[in-house]
Amino acid sequence: MRYERDGCEGFDELISLYLPDRIKTAVRGIKREYLKELEELRIRAGQPLMGVFSGFDHFIGRDGFLSDNSQFALVISPKEVNDLFMLLCEHSVYAYQDDISRGFITLKGGHRAGICGTVIYEGTSIRGMRDISSVNIRFSRQVKDCAREVFSYIVRSRQDIYNTLILSPPRCGKTTLLRDLCRLVSSGTGGFFKGLRTAVIDERSELAASYRGVPQNDLGPRTDVLDGCRKSDGIEMMLRGMAPQVIVVDELGANRDPDAIRMAWNAGVRIIATAHAFGLEDFRKRLGVGQLAAEDGFERIILLGMNEGKRWAKVMDACGNELGCFIKGNRMPDGIRGMHCFRDETVCKTGREEACPGKTFRDPA
Repeated sequence: MRYERDGCEGFDELISLYLPDRIKTAVRGIKREYLKELEELRIRAGQPLMGVFSGFDHFIGRDGFLSDNSQFALVISPKEVNDLFMLLCEHSVYAYQDDISRGFITLKGGHRAGICGTVIYEGTSIRGMRDISSVNIRFSRQVKDCAREVFSYIVRSRQDIYNTLILSPPRCGKTTLLRDLCRLVSSGTGGFFKGLRTAVIDERSELAASYRGVPQNDLGPRTDVLDGCRKSDGIEMMLRGMAPQVIVVDELGANRDPDAIRMAWNAGVRIIATAHAFGLEDFRKRLGVGQLAAEDGFERIILLGMNEGKRWAKVMDACGNELGCFIKGNRMPDGIRGMHCFRDETVCKTGREEACPGKTFRDPA
């Protein structure tokens, strides 16, 4: 199956709008096939310019040359970090004060810039930030149809789905998968499943990536978005005002999250959620939210991971019985992959066993 995925579309505009000249030149010098795998651009005052490509970081030279050796990298000046920050704020720090106090700014196109510096408090609340020391630009790529194969496992009937929990370690694609599941639930499949009213509580502005109130990602025609709202508050607000059939949330873990999830279930609303975990048992050990994975809680569990550069997904029921297992080839160019000569075989073996114990991968392609 071919996924609908933007390569470098939107990059040129973002680079032109926000990056200072030397950084702009370095990024534009990266080979096109590598640029397609760029996930983050980490810009730190007094430190080498660094990019994260398909989960692996590399230093970036003045002309876009990639290396594991920081000596060959472009060293960023404090002025360039400050200039970048002002460009991200469109030279109006006050207008972006709320975003800055949350630690990031959402950019046009759904990209996001995380910010570090000296935090300014007003009482017990964060009022803003000064002396910006580093910026992490996370590039947004919506991967449409990446959830198509697991979607059939969460559909209960023509107008219903199973309560679904997506678990993975960091950077294994759970938010990308969640975003596409939301789109499919909202849109329907054009056949048996017709689509449901869907509400998204986008606490970190990553799912919809709303820019000035307009979602930059396609979450489906039946989807309403609460941007920058805590999950516990947002679930209650959506239940009261929007009558959703499905609520989508990212990264469970706050103290009030379990009660909010149960409130939705008691109202007959289905939940699709994600959480950081290395497996089902790891999640069940978590205080509070771990109880949501009991047999009377989430009905479908999707585990994600990465092994030797290939992403895998495993679908289970609430009892841990395997329903389906998939592995996807990696798009990472050989030049990027070749830089990673050190592998932790123990980690790789654990990933393989966690993915499909006692089974072989079923590649739907």
